[in-house]
Amino acid sequence: MFSFLTSFANKAELRESKDEMLVGEIVRAMARNGSPSVAFRADNDRQWIKFKTVNDPVLTHVYITLDRKTGGSAIQQALIGSKATLTIAAEIKNLLTDPDDIIKMYKTDLANIFKLPVMGGIKLNHEMNSVFATTTALIDLDTYLNKGETGVQGLMSLLGGTVDKLKEKLIPYKKA
Repeated sequence: MFSFLTSFANKAELRESKDEMLVGEIVRAMARNGSPSVAFRADNDRQWIKFKTVNDPVLTHVYITLDRKTGGSAIQQALIGSKATLTIAAEIKNLLTDPDDIIKMYKTDLANIFKLPVMGGIKLNHEMNSVFATTTALIDLDTYLNKGETGVQGLMSLLGGTVDKLKEKLIPYKKA
């Protein structure tokens, strides 16, 4: 009887920690892509990681937020699965700002005011000398966990492709 209860507790703990396991896989995938993690922030079901893009001539940092939505209980897991929103933001830094660049940024800010956030869409924003491109996707945690090298390759493909799309949007704003 005791082994049955501990088995049940272990399965519940495994189910509840899928988002933390995926964060480890994200760190591993980004490190393989040449972007080591430099900062972490974790709450109950929300993890944020900052990566330094070491050899990238355009990007300075990539920020990934994993916010778990479902799958915390056995019933949710069976009915809906383990879903989470994956928000990826890429940042460029410009050391000098030209007045024409400020005017372009105000146009971008005005466009963002009237833009409704759509899942998968890319939003541009600027803060002082940084320009950010951000996108959000709904993912199934089970797609990438416990799949071995196949899961890691799938995650690397997802992250690399998304970062490349964000980078394309940021290239016009990068100054030498």
